[in-house]
Amino acid sequence: MNGNDFFASLYAKTFSRGLMSKVNNRILSYALKARGYNNTKNNRQSGESYFIRNVLAKENSRLCIDIGANVGGYTSELLRCTFSRVIAFEPLPLAFAKLVNNVVSFSDRVVLENKGIANTNSEMTIHYNPCASSHASFSEEVKKVSYVSNQMEALVPVVTLDQYCLSKGLSEIDLIKIDTEGFEGEVLKGARHCIERIRPKYVQIEFNWHHLFSGDSLYDLSNKLPGYDMYQLLPESWVQRNRADPLSNIFGFSNFVFVRR
Repeated sequence: MNGNDFFASLYAKTFSRGLMSKVNNRILSYALKARGYNNTKNNRQSGESYFIRNVLAKENSRLCIDIGANVGGYTSELLRCTFSRVIAFEPLPLAFAKLVNNVVSFSDRVVLENKGIANTNSEMTIHYNPCASSHASFSEEVKKVSYVSNQMEALVPVVTLDQYCLSKGLSEIDLIKIDTEGFEGEVLKGARHCIERIRPKYVQIEFNWHHLFSGDSLYDLSNKLPGYDMYQLLPESWVQRNRADPLSNIFGFSNFVFVRR
């Protein structure tokens, strides 16, 4: 047995039982945060501020699409820190009203769409909690997440990203950001031609516990983005990950950016 094996065995023996197992769980939670998981406090901790300020702003991005904009936290930072135009989609009326108010000073650079992005052009039922609009989702399965309490429903219009881009004549996109609480797979299905034809530079996807119940691993989602390399956002940086690595498929909150090769 070499030194690494010895200490690994000793660690497992020591920290797998009793009080020490609780210490190990705390260490594990810290290790996951260092890996890029469960940094939920704000955009800076999640790494989204780093990406906007150190990547998008420096590349003079011209068009960004925010799918699942909620009340506008991400959209507002894009508008403040870059000169990009932003198209923001938010289907939930109560969140959309706040979004409109929060970006009113950037009305010349932002287009706000009170509709959802899905894999169909019709109407869909969105499940939500008026006290936690950021948890709203078209996926009913995510109610199995312990902190999600989407007991209310509303019928809202949805469109595929393919149809929207075609109708608006969009031919160049710097960023597509998708934060749809477990519905990301369906959004990507409806954006297949857009991704193949327009080839956005970046596609950012929020991955979370929700995907355990919606049936998507990060590997599944990444397969809908061929020709892209995958990076995980950290509080002050980003790092390339292997999409087939189990450590890249942990069902905990994180943001991954797919970068066009």
